[in-house]
Amino acid sequence: MKHLIISEILILSEKERRARRETFDPIRTIIAGGNSTGKSSLIKTIYQTFGAEPAKQHPRWKAAEIKSLVRFRLDDKEYQILRDGGFFAIFTGDGTFLKSFSRVSSELAPYLAALLDFGLILASREEEPQTPPPAFFFLPFYMDQDSSWQNSWTAFDRLYQYYAWKDAMVDYHAGVKNNAYYRTSAEYLTRRIEAQEAVGAERGVANVINRLERDSSATVFSLDPGVFSDRIKRMIGESQALAATEEKFRTRLSKLNSERALQANRLEIAERALGEISRDFDFLQRLDRSGVECPTCGTHYENNFAARFAIASDEDKVAEFIIHLRADLTRLDREISQVYDEYSIARSQAARIQEILEEAQGEVTFQVLIESEGRRAADNLLTGQLTSLQETRVNAEAEATRIKSELDGLDRRAAAVRRDRLAVYAETLRRNFIAVDVQAYTQSVFQTLIPSIFETGSTLPRALLAYQFAILNLIFRYSPATVCPIIIDSPNQQGQDGKHLPQILQFIADHQPEGTQLILGLENDMGIEFGGKRIDTPVEQMSLLQASQFEDVHREIFSLLKKAIPSS
Repeated sequence: MKHLIISEILILSEKERRARRETFDPIRTIIAGGNSTGKSSLIKTIYQTFGAEPAKQHPRWKAAEIKSLVRFRLDDKEYQILRDGGFFAIFTGDGTFLKSFSRVSSELAPYLAALLDFGLILASREEEPQTPPPAFFFLPFYMDQDSSWQNSWTAFDRLYQYYAWKDAMVDYHAGVKNNAYYRTSAEYLTRRIEAQEAVGAERGVANVINRLERDSSATVFSLDPGVFSDRIKRMIGESQALAATEEKFRTRLSKLNSERALQANRLEIAERALGEISRDFDFLQRLDRSGVECPTCGTHYENNFAARFAIASDEDKVAEFIIHLRADLTRLDREISQVYDEYSIARSQAARIQEILEEAQGEVTFQVLIESEGRRAADNLLTGQLTSLQETRVNAEAEATRIKSELDGLDRRAAAVRRDRLAVYAETLRRNFIAVDVQAYTQSVFQTLIPSIFETGSTLPRALLAYQFAILNLIFRYSPATVCPIIIDSPNQQGQDGKHLPQILQFIADHQPEGTQLILGLENDMGIEFGGKRIDTPVEQMSLLQASQFEDVHREIFSLLKKAIPSS
């Protein structure tokens, strides 16, 4: 079992030009601060950097458009994960770039799952096996102030995309079903999908074959093509001649059309130029014959006959050029029309091919023979495909049956393991209820690992805390995956009194499993000695990020971001 320890977090808002850096004790860190001082935003950002979206987030924190970097240790290896909006990147502890991601579910989740030995596989709504998003990795370890104190397993957003995910997730984290079980489950789902797809394809091909068989005009003759050998030779010769003729026509038409397009373009330019020259000449005609002054530099120019005559001369040349261009276009249109008329030669060759096809040998024409052979080839192809699909289906079904039998055996083993886990869980939960003074409860909460807890008032948060630690006890004893930091935000919920709040805090301090990391957000520690490190958020509201830290944090984050996004 691996252990993940958070060592440092860097948070940057370029929009506000503010930032913050905090380091964490490997065993215990208390984040203390009043309401609206940024305590919860700091806590939420830890797992959010890994792609686990909090259930709720303050609008001002969202508007800050933060980038965040979390440095962590996984047993004896150091890593860093960087998040910038929907972009993620992983680095080694010394800053060596490993991989970047732009999608959480399909890219980041499988990578983190491999890194953290997280083997849970869930079936999508389309019954496809998927590694769930990072929220499912960290959910048992996080109690969020906005949702976790009203219902269990609600700390993160976007959890309900999988059917019956709570049962599977709790079974996995509690070690009821291990990585091997979910690998087998994923293989079974894959084989079952293959079998279903093969069945669908098999039906489609079989339907085509049946339609061909029902088509009365699709009679297939088993004849010797040698009877029509002379016709085959003639048809091949005519077809080759037809292809040569069509190629000749295509070449001529391509050349003529290209030339016509060029001349048409020239004509358009010439007509536009002629219009501009005509306007210049009309303008000079209207001006005072004594001269004209330049509006830009003030220079005086004479409006004399020579200037007007030069413009008129240019106009005549362009007009003459236009006449030639129009004549060329008329000629090209005529030649193109002639080529299309000559195409009747190709049509006559095609007619000769059709005549060959209609020549009969007995009661069967050559065309019928070709169509018959085409249908025979199609039938052979479809029959071969059908046989192949049937083999694929049979093999996939057989493999799915074999894996299902193996999975049934694993399910029977899991049922026995679940009974043992329930016994440990029930015993732990009873002790936890006593420790936090939860007295009214139903026996049903001890009979399942995902009970409905219907307490009211200030008792509800204490009951949920007792339940969370009963699950954590199973995880730290039996989980096949990596143990992650326990992060608890603001346990003083529903107005805990002077007796119960110290009870809650002492319970957390006493029940943190050995060798784990605890990050705890508090308004008041009630004099409980936690040890470790204490982080005090600013007294001023909405001031967690500091302008004084911007330059240093900006430099560190962007030095990594540049490695993850190479310059083009």
